[in-house]
Amino acid sequence: MLKLSDLSGFSDEEIVQHIIDSYEADPEAVKKFEVLVAYESVGSWGCDSSSFFLLREIGTGKLFENHGSHCSCSGFEGQFSPTESSVNYLQSEHFYFSCGGYEEDGECVQQKVKELISSLE
Repeated sequence: MLKLSDLSGFSDEEIVQHIIDSYEADPEAVKKFEVLVAYESVGSWGCDSSSFFLLREIGTGKLFENHGSHCSCSGFEGQFSPTESSVNYLQSEHFYFSCGGYEEDGECVQQKVKELISSLE
């Protein structure tokens, strides 16, 4: 699992629990996925923050992506709703995920994700 920014020090189990807790996600819905990329950047005031998870469904191998945003008045609650994706789409010019406004090196984060996606071919 590629763990980036605010999630870089989390264990795999802590990432899963974090999604369940912070996104108020159904534990069974979360546990049907293997997390391939876990990215989250939350600023000191909570605003202009974002997340991205690349997930692989256990059993089918299908890829899903989940994007979230966070502002000062609400967090990531209710934002676990993975959307099916594909390697072709993830490698296209149409794929993008937002690095939070507090991210120090968004280009590096995005490059690491692109490298992982390339390894999925």
